[in-house]
Amino acid sequence: MSEAIHIDDLVFSVKRSTRRKTVGITVERDKHLIAHLPQEATLDEAENLIATKLLWVHQKLAEQGGNARDEVFRPAEFVDGEGFHFLGKHYRLKLVDIPKHATDIPSVRFEGDRLLLRREQSVAGAKRIAEYYTRAAHPYLNDAVQRWKRVVGVEPARFVQVMDLGFRWGSCSADGTLNFHWRIMQLPPQMIDYIVVHELAHIKVPDHSATFWKHVGLAIPDFDARRKWLQQKGGEL
Repeated sequence: MSEAIHIDDLVFSVKRSTRRKTVGITVERDKHLIAHLPQEATLDEAENLIATKLLWVHQKLAEQGGNARDEVFRPAEFVDGEGFHFLGKHYRLKLVDIPKHATDIPSVRFEGDRLLLRREQSVAGAKRIAEYYTRAAHPYLNDAVQRWKRVVGVEPARFVQVMDLGFRWGSCSADGTLNFHWRIMQLPPQMIDYIVVHELAHIKVPDHSATFWKHVGLAIPDFDARRKWLQQKGGEL
């Protein structure tokens, strides 16, 4: 039976070699993931090392486009009435006409229950929304990390990073840097808290063993319900 390593939504085919001394990862052009292992390495050892390199893996997958999360997320249309979420609240898009000389009016802003987008920016709407959510995510997530790090009992890197993580909500780098997808700002605050705690717990335990989930559960007892909500509804926002 062929060996494989499963980490979240990812499956790495295992190839062993007597010549190899360290664990390596290959992301093939067809997005097939391969873990190259020394002959004597255990799957647990390999999984722990691969878990520290997941950000690189997801960036490689995102570069190739059409990844799993892209297929899950509901594609937005930049027309009047289209629905958007911000911190769990629902807003309707309204395209607004702005005089060309009015350079002080932002491309994206919220007003009541409306998300206003400058009409001339609608062609680049996806990019403008991503930029807005990314800017908003930095202070919000830094505050959330500061609150929850004391509960989890870890010390992450000083600042979080916000980017397009493909089909992951977040990841934890080997140096303790927490990385989050800009789309996280669509979620209700309690779901964001779960993701933050999830990544903080990875500073203590890099894998998804029973010990890892114990640390998550100590901070958020109903974490399993929140995890299932994300799986079922996260892509609809």
